[in-house]
Amino acid sequence: MVPMIAFMFDRVEHVREANLFRHGVDFLVFGLAVGRVVGDVPFISGHTLLLSYALLSSKSNLVRISALLVLAQTLYLKYFVWHDLVTSNSGIVLGSVLALVASLLTKPKRAEQADAIADG
Repeated sequence: MVPMIAFMFDRVEHVREANLFRHGVDFLVFGLAVGRVVGDVPFISGHTLLLSYALLSSKSNLVRISALLVLAQTLYLKYFVWHDLVTSNSGIVLGSVLALVASLLTKPKRAEQADAIADG
């Protein structure tokens, strides 16, 4: 819960800096993670999806450190206790890909405004 709440506060704090695409990716990640818990989203671990996405896409040290610690604990349980390699790995891969796509295809609004001002 700590990484998720910290991540949500981080996103709310920087809500004006993100564009619509970034918000969409955030909602997609949360939707898949919650869908895994309350619905039927096969082959993806919601925990590893959300934690890997938060770890790679947040600028907050609190979010990164807490996500890394909980991800390590989650992976220990999934790999060594439950012997679950499929959902944990697919969650990490999907979370990493979504974080990469979001960082490459989004431009903070402040940078867009600075570009518009510079262009005249």
